[in-house]
Amino acid sequence: MERQEIEIFLVLAEELHFGRTAERLHISTARVSKTLRKIERHLDVALFERTSRRVELTDIGARLRDDLSPHHQGIQDAMDRARQARHGITSTITAAFMSALAGRLVTQGSERFMADNPWCRVRVVETQVHQFVSQLRDGTADVLLMPLPVDEPDITVGPVLRRQDRYVVVSTGHRFADRTSVTFEDLADEVFPTTASAFPEYAADYHSPPATPSGRRIKRSAEVCATYAEALTLVAVGGRNIVLGDAQLKEYYNRPDLAYVPVSDLPPLEFALLWRTRDDSDARIRAFVNSTVEADSHAAPITDNAPPITDH
Repeated sequence: MERQEIEIFLVLAEELHFGRTAERLHISTARVSKTLRKIERHLDVALFERTSRRVELTDIGARLRDDLSPHHQGIQDAMDRARQARHGITSTITAAFMSALAGRLVTQGSERFMADNPWCRVRVVETQVHQFVSQLRDGTADVLLMPLPVDEPDITVGPVLRRQDRYVVVSTGHRFADRTSVTFEDLADEVFPTTASAFPEYAADYHSPPATPSGRRIKRSAEVCATYAEALTLVAVGGRNIVLGDAQLKEYYNRPDLAYVPVSDLPPLEFALLWRTRDDSDARIRAFVNSTVEADSHAAPITDNAPPITDH
């Protein structure tokens, strides 16, 4: 059987009506009848029982339909993959995220991307503080959504999706716990946990500043935290440390033993998409970034901050 004959047979087996089959395939009813007779002569079997009122598959016809359908679909899928390959949107892309907010944004982007590019799958993985951008460098992630700053010569910083107000996290017994807000200067003489060594100094200093605007020292503890969850636990249990974060803390990291206090004069925390600079021309990366930005622009707000920002 030729491919067109298989297609006519399968559509007729689905429609059980010569006229509708002809209409779907944009051919004449006579062509459908002629093709069916040819197939039945070739196989020397009846595939359909036909009366003036109805068309039904014979047992042999039903078996042939079941045998042919997956092979025909496989051919269609292979051709679709070949068309997609022309644009480079195939295989699998791994999207990483740092923080619960970033995870939600990446998931939204992945769903949008796979809807637009059905032959390219997305694997979503988490990045911890101690990994920084190492997953991009070692190839275990192709694109990463995380807080800035990131200033690395081999990493491209793409569009900023969110700008989040800054918060300080303290234990419920801390002197800030009942405050409605604090200032950057108020953090003098407080203690931040030490960030894992993989976090570069410029990023560690941004997220845990070593001094206030007037130059007063903000200490670093001896405890080293590799994940944000570890840092929050250290704040809650010890009561001596504080941690800076952003507005998502109240929604995604809410704990009864912690208090979340806005810092009124710190710049907002920006979340941006990153990828390897050598992949700037990779059609998959560009398509994923565009899908994530587009998905976020149509999504319901995740926090009560300003609408998403996509320029950079």
